[in-house]
Amino acid sequence: MLTLLFSINVLTDLIGIPFFFLLVYKLHGTCHKLIGIYAICCVLAKVQIIPPYFIMITKINNIPLWLCALTDTIPIAGSFNIYSLMVVIAVDRILSIYFPIWYSARGDSFHFPFILFPLIFIIFVIINVLQDPFRQNICYLNDLITTNNVSNFRFICLILNWTTVFCYILLIIKIFIENKKGLKMDLYKSLFLIMGIQLGGWMFSLLGYNLTNNGVFNNFNENTNDILGTIINCISSLSSTCEVPAIFLSSSKHFEALKKMFGYETSSVYYLTTRNRISPDNNKNNLIPNNLQNI
Repeated sequence: MLTLLFSINVLTDLIGIPFFFLLVYKLHGTCHKLIGIYAICCVLAKVQIIPPYFIMITKINNIPLWLCALTDTIPIAGSFNIYSLMVVIAVDRILSIYFPIWYSARGDSFHFPFILFPLIFIIFVIINVLQDPFRQNICYLNDLITTNNVSNFRFICLILNWTTVFCYILLIIKIFIENKKGLKMDLYKSLFLIMGIQLGGWMFSLLGYNLTNNGVFNNFNENTNDILGTIINCISSLSSTCEVPAIFLSSSKHFEALKKMFGYETSSVYYLTTRNRISPDNNKNNLIPNNLQNI
């Protein structure tokens, strides 16, 4: 029974991998680069199940901890990075709406501090492996960082997910205040699409994991717990498969509606910035394009 459930989970995970690689190949621009990195992390999250699955079907139970760390650390770190990237993308959109010049003024490295979360996980793995590198295990997450640390990391993921939702609520408030009702719906659609997937998918998964860690399902028998765990994992996998294409498509619509609503064009702002920096014009009337007068 457990092998069947695990096989279903693996197949569900593998569904989205080709789509994510296609997205990474097509993406360009800073915002889309973030989504490309996000897609790569989703791929890593999906392949992290393969080593434990291989161990299960081969019935090998004597894997040294150092080998598990070697095969599992990067995929799991990538899956944790999903939640920090959610916040990065949300913050990027907040700044773009409250400060329309943001898309032209930002640098490519503003998101680097958010990679500290997966780096902390890697540090925990290294510390745990150094204590007993040859300890035999079956390459589960709690083998790499202990059960208590698994609970802590999943709780942090839940906080990051709620932070993302809070950011999108701020975006909705800003859009609601604007008077251009015709353009509001395009922005609403993109924001609610992303929020719906994150609330319906990742949030559901994280709540399920945290309830499991807190012993809510301890009264059920082993088969029931396995079925519940598979359902949680499959919903998480399917939601991530839908999420990256949805974010990519909604980002293009979101960006176009954003430019129309707040009255600026990225190319014009870039032209203004470089012109002032390299060869300023003494004629002040030429420094500000017509579509920037009302910013």
